[in-house]
Amino acid sequence: MTGSTVRLGVLQPQTFYGDDEKRNLEVAVRHVAEAGALGIDLLLLPENYPGPHRHHSRFEIEEALRRAAAEHGVAIAAGTSTESEEGSGKYRLSTLIIDAEGGVVGTNHRTHPVGPYIYEGGDLWDFTYEAADEIQVFDLGWGKVGVVTCSEVFVPEVARVLALKGAEICLFPTGILIDELGYTENWRTLVRARGIENLMYTALTVNLFDPAFADPYRTAPASPPTASGLTAGIAMIASPERVLATSESPGILYADLDLERIRWLRDTEEELLVPAPYRTIPGILDWRRPEVLGTLTEGAVTR
Repeated sequence: MTGSTVRLGVLQPQTFYGDDEKRNLEVAVRHVAEAGALGIDLLLLPENYPGPHRHHSRFEIEEALRRAAAEHGVAIAAGTSTESEEGSGKYRLSTLIIDAEGGVVGTNHRTHPVGPYIYEGGDLWDFTYEAADEIQVFDLGWGKVGVVTCSEVFVPEVARVLALKGAEICLFPTGILIDELGYTENWRTLVRARGIENLMYTALTVNLFDPAFADPYRTAPASPPTASGLTAGIAMIASPERVLATSESPGILYADLDLERIRWLRDTEEELLVPAPYRTIPGILDWRRPEVLGTLTEGAVTR
């Protein structure tokens, strides 16, 4: 990190499941070391990676990741599942936020939809899902970060609330089968849109698998085989003004983010200047008129 510039990395890993699931933790720790060597300040892992994914096969990830974060000086946003109340048998989709000293900043829990959704009885997941009720922002000292989990990207209000609470970077850890279901183009478009409309950086990643896991679910035309032999990824890092980096391959994708640019865009009023000093409309968070947007605050839905 230099001044207001933060190096953000997103990990697109091969994800193991079933009896091999615990391998994900040791692989994740190795990737944290790699991120440290790359000078990455914050590393995003996919939804529920490294795990656990099942109610009957629990294992702890926190201590190992905290040690890795402290050893390599990398903050981590790690995917996991956490029991909503001890002994309840119900679990939340969670992102554990660890700072570069190994301290736990907090844990984000998925809020949408209410469930039961897709997490019970599947090939990867098998637990009873329970949605949380709080949308949180996490302060890492150098900037504020929010999390939108997987298909929550289709609920734009989540990212908007994060922006209004001060999030400058919005992380989009995503689960499985996005390319196989034919969603990649729309998914990346939505992640970009959330950044444009909220004037914040956005970052996206997904779990990768052996095609044998994914092929039974394929509805999109088969893509050419990837060089890695795994499913195709959707990783992307974007600013409100442009896409900074994309990748379909396993490994760490990274980009340098200028947080002062975000702060300037949010504080600047649009003017018709030539040449324009921005590639998106600035100041738009101040355009909001709550008195006109009452349908959102009242909870009414028009179908």
